[in-house]
Amino acid sequence: MTSNIATYMLLAEQCVQDARLLAANESYRSACNRAYYGYFDAIRALLASRSIATKSHSSIRMLFGEHFVRNGPFTKSDATAFHKLFLLRQSSDYDPDESISAEDALEAIDQTAEFVLQVGIYLRASEAH
Repeated sequence: MTSNIATYMLLAEQCVQDARLLAANESYRSACNRAYYGYFDAIRALLASRSIATKSHSSIRMLFGEHFVRNGPFTKSDATAFHKLFLLRQSSDYDPDESISAEDALEAIDQTAEFVLQVGIYLRASEAH
């Protein structure tokens, strides 16, 4: 993996680890934030594998759909999960009245962990070709 790709994947994996620790300490809002950014950084790694760099959240969602969902190898459910994580992060970060449950946080973490794993598999397979 090139250095940017590897760096983004390391960041994604660290976010998942951080999210798990935060959830274990019942800091569900922060856990959702870290889960979202884990997904976000994994997508940045995918985009970097095609020499695409952007920092905008909306651009990353759009480019992920355009380059990795429309014709595969990722699915619409992956894009939908990312959008739901974005909304959950928005609520957890900016809406003090929003209640974030342990169940919501753990589901977000599990989805992100699985996605980061799948992105790693895809990137290693792509590198081998």
